[in-house]
Amino acid sequence: MSPVDTFIVFALPRSRTTWLSRYLSYGAWVCGHDEAVRMRWFDDIGAWLSLDKTGSVETAVAPFWRTVLKLSPGIRVATIRRPVSEVVESTINAGAPEAARDALTREMTKLDHKLDQIEKRIPGVLSVKCDDLASERVCAKLFEHCLGLEHDFAWWADMDRQNIQINFPWLIRYVQAHKPQLDKLVATAKCATLRDLALKPPGGKDDIVIAEESLDVMVRDAQEMFSRHSFRVGEHPESFNEKNIALGRRVEAMGKLQVITARCNGRIFGYLMTVIGPSLESVTRVSATHTLFYAGEEFPGLGLKMQRVALERLRQRGVSEVFLHDGVRGSGGRNNVIYRRLGAKEFGSLYRLDMEVA
Repeated sequence: MSPVDTFIVFALPRSRTTWLSRYLSYGAWVCGHDEAVRMRWFDDIGAWLSLDKTGSVETAVAPFWRTVLKLSPGIRVATIRRPVSEVVESTINAGAPEAARDALTREMTKLDHKLDQIEKRIPGVLSVKCDDLASERVCAKLFEHCLGLEHDFAWWADMDRQNIQINFPWLIRYVQAHKPQLDKLVATAKCATLRDLALKPPGGKDDIVIAEESLDVMVRDAQEMFSRHSFRVGEHPESFNEKNIALGRRVEAMGKLQVITARCNGRIFGYLMTVIGPSLESVTRVSATHTLFYAGEEFPGLGLKMQRVALERLRQRGVSEVFLHDGVRGSGGRNNVIYRRLGAKEFGSLYRLDMEVA
């Protein structure tokens, strides 16, 4: 599959971005404007960037430029710069409350620093001042950079006569109405960025220590991995805070919970939690069920090593059968390879009936 032809323009709000999106929608090209606010899932970003002859002018995506480049490596990039003080003033004049001035200034300053970062880190970025969009020469340069086409004077002259503004009060209402979904998308994108930025831990594979430890210690030290895990299964990166840790402590106090972690230099890169109990099938049998299971990508083969340590500990505790889940959420059916290598056999299928919606 050949790479798609795409571009993205990063900018602060109130920087002629709506007009620019119309100006760059030319011929076969379609240029969106703040497409990110219409997205709900991380996969939506990849789908959007997979469209050929597509671009967008985005005013809130600058913090996630690394993710954009990862999903679309050949994308052409430009920035529009306007002083933060002018952006804040224009935003308030457009309908934002005066009481929000300080918060707006802080937020716009952060975004402006991200534009600095983009210009320093991405080769070939074209940077344009907002005021210079009044110049045909500058618009022509931006047009050719983004679309890869020769400048069309007649198109520019027609667009230059138009004053195109977004319905800003409606945009504010839209964002407020979809705030929970957008917050989840932002948190997920942030988690993906942090995951990609994570450096490979020092030392080799043999530096990993796999051991049993308490639930509270694991919960205390595994917050980063919890965010990654939640991201992988399509949950909010902070959703682990909703897990029933109190029940886990009670099960652990009864001696019916096993927690295995994998650490390198003290940092957790994987965990496997197992619940142990008597079997309803036999009075002599002790059963165990794997529940929470995650192995970081930094150490290939870590999941299998953790499983082997966990199973040996379970044998020592007298467990005679272990139930292992595969493809329930997030794993995508990949765990079955690990389970087969451990000697496990398929034992029916797992179904879930959600009583809250059934």
